[in-house]
Amino acid sequence: MESQDQHPAPIDDLTICFTTFNSMRTMPQALAAAQALSKNIVVVDSGSTDGTIEHCRRHGVETIHRDWTTMKEQIEFVMTFCGEASWGLVLDSDEVVTDELASDIQRAIVDAGPNDTGFEMNRVNWLHGRPLRHALQPEWRLRLVRLDLAVVESDAAGVHYRFELTSGRSRRLQGPLRHDAWVDAGDILGRRVRWSVVTGESAARGGRIINLCFNPVLAFLKQLLFKRAFLDGWRGWVAAGAWAAGALSKHIAIMERRGLERERAKGADESEDS
Repeated sequence: MESQDQHPAPIDDLTICFTTFNSMRTMPQALAAAQALSKNIVVVDSGSTDGTIEHCRRHGVETIHRDWTTMKEQIEFVMTFCGEASWGLVLDSDEVVTDELASDIQRAIVDAGPNDTGFEMNRVNWLHGRPLRHALQPEWRLRLVRLDLAVVESDAAGVHYRFELTSGRSRRLQGPLRHDAWVDAGDILGRRVRWSVVTGESAARGGRIINLCFNPVLAFLKQLLFKRAFLDGWRGWVAAGAWAAGALSKHIAIMERRGLERERAKGADESEDS
């Protein structure tokens, strides 16, 4: 990882927001990088028991408890504590602002024109101490926004969120946002399966036999060949395989849901006829 020894001066007009839950594996590094960028940091925690809350407070960070509901509502809540700052940088607890990105953020805020109301950054996933420079790339995320000109939107499952700008435009920063999401292959697979099943519970399309047969293969080939994940070595193969497993899990969940819905509907019709 890039050295965290040299940083731009802290930005007064920026508040950095984190959402956490049992995040001690990654939060110390994420918080250290954030504190070099801004003195205004807010953490909303949903019940950590691993020392996350104590670590944040020990480092002088305002830490507020809120029971988990949806990601959208967690983000909306944490943004209400941004104080007088014009800009907000919203991060997950496993995301680390690299030196290059920190410099880009400082320049972006200083040089922003009246129509520059948001900035995207490319999130680069790391696995076992090395970045995946091809798999899952690029992964642009709008995370730096003018607080008065951004609203939070969510996917149907409530798992992921995104910002929408109510005015102005977004621009892209070149520095990468480090994403330490996974411990190992088992962690990747577990997360992909869980998220895919949740997504499948509300998906409007899919869940057919053809989806089970072909969508995992297409997901695998997209990462391996189109994204050139093979250039990441065995880590790229692991990531491609995990995304294939996620695609399979999603359509299994959809198939199950629709099958049960048909059986219940058929049972209701038979009851009415009897």
